[in-house]
Amino acid sequence: MTQELSYPKTSLEAPSPQRLLAALDFKEPDRVPHLEFWITSKTVYECVLGRKLDYEVIDAKEGQKSIAPEDEIEFAFRIGMDAVPCNFSWRPGNIFEKASDGTEHYVGGRIKTWEDLETLEPPPPLEEQLALLERYLEAGKKYGVGIFPNFTSFFDSAQLAMGYEYFLYQIYDNLALIEKLMDILLEHQVKVVEAVFKHYGDRLLFMMVNDDIAYNSGLAVRPELFRKLFCERFRTLTEPARKQGKKIVMHTDGKMDQVLPILYELGVGAIHPCEPESNDIYELKKKWYGKVALIGNIHTPLLAYGSKEEIEEDVKEHLTRLAPGGGYVLSSSTSIFEGIPPENFLHMVRCVHSFGVYEKLRGGA
Repeated sequence: MTQELSYPKTSLEAPSPQRLLAALDFKEPDRVPHLEFWITSKTVYECVLGRKLDYEVIDAKEGQKSIAPEDEIEFAFRIGMDAVPCNFSWRPGNIFEKASDGTEHYVGGRIKTWEDLETLEPPPPLEEQLALLERYLEAGKKYGVGIFPNFTSFFDSAQLAMGYEYFLYQIYDNLALIEKLMDILLEHQVKVVEAVFKHYGDRLLFMMVNDDIAYNSGLAVRPELFRKLFCERFRTLTEPARKQGKKIVMHTDGKMDQVLPILYELGVGAIHPCEPESNDIYELKKKWYGKVALIGNIHTPLLAYGSKEEIEEDVKEHLTRLAPGGGYVLSSSTSIFEGIPPENFLHMVRCVHSFGVYEKLRGGA
């Protein structure tokens, strides 16, 4: 990365938490925000930071520690990203295996019986999680980057703990086991959410919930059962944030047609990542503008394999069609993983800074 791209030269290139909040609130700030929830490419980090990292970057989406908070905040500052997540994860019962390249990948779940519930791995100590959040907040204050907590939830965490196929069988054979596992997961995460917002709520932008509740075909289970399993538990999980007037942002993969009506009822104000494989984001805007803000939809295969011209064309279309009136935050459709060329990622960032300025989008100078 060249020096001119390493640090913001103008306010339009600098991070602004208020810019992000305004866009999520269906207002037009100075420019469209760009936000990535998961960046796992050490190559991209090192390119932007201009130095080597002396540790491995791990996929925080799987609940593990990723890049150091101070490095992540500096990275966000250098590319003008308004905020970064602090992850509060507990996903017990997962089985991982190493691939030939040395990376670990989820291969299944080990929770099959009532007795297995007694052997769940303990959650991370709350004190350690809050200490990590404090590091994020201190670094964020230094660089002007906002912080939001991102919590794993109970639905997909239960699926992962049991294994997807076994989970679906148990819906019919032993629903009580599924609900008990969900309640164990929920009980712990509620304690974490309560502590986070009790001690740090006034310094946090919003609450994010990370729970894949849908596939490309729609909801993971039939709608009436999903409501039974999900709705009241979700209200309980998010209550501490809602009491403080914080917006609830939801991450879930999959098709949104069945998902968004339920999430809107539950008070969710923004959805990520609106995958293009299963969603027409322009139709979603027509249906949900003013209700649920949209985050994402820039196809990661395009970032990985497309030309700069193709990336620029796609980003321009998203900005032109989705930005007016606020309610859109540009982001990749999954994550910035190893294999996405840093120059492609940075070209996307440049395009947001160049073409996402609202004065230009409105036809101004």
